[in-house]
Amino acid sequence: MQTIVKRLSIFIFYDDVVDDLNLIKIREIFYKYNGYWKIRNVTYSYQHPSKFVTLEEPEIHLLIYKLFIDVYYDDFRMFWNIYHLLDSVYIQISNMSLNERIHLKNHFVLGFVPFNSFFDEFIKPFIIEIKILEKGKVINIQGNECIVIVSLSDITADLP
Repeated sequence: MQTIVKRLSIFIFYDDVVDDLNLIKIREIFYKYNGYWKIRNVTYSYQHPSKFVTLEEPEIHLLIYKLFIDVYYDDFRMFWNIYHLLDSVYIQISNMSLNERIHLKNHFVLGFVPFNSFFDEFIKPFIIEIKILEKGKVINIQGNECIVIVSLSDITADLP
């Protein structure tokens, strides 16, 4: 069946404002995920989670800094009488403007993955610290108590 039988006007019901009561309204999305059927409110269909996820604001009246961190994982080759493959991990604060991010001084080396070791072992302490900072931590910055909240925004790696 490839012919149009009837034209319908369909309204995706994001809020309670509807002018035409004769429209077909979509209020929920029905889909299958990991083998289970789910029903989800249509208001979540085209929104970034930051638009509808509410975060608990701390009741402390301190200045709050929210930082987004980009993590870069890079490998490069070293040759000194023998060939070595060395991995490096560096971070950048993605809240900075593009003009600031392009400067080399704003790329911070997290470290080098030692020869014959695993990336998981290397990155584990960093991940533990990020998990603590995601919840917010009171830190003294230039003599002022502030709450610092850090989240990972981007992870980029070389592909083999």
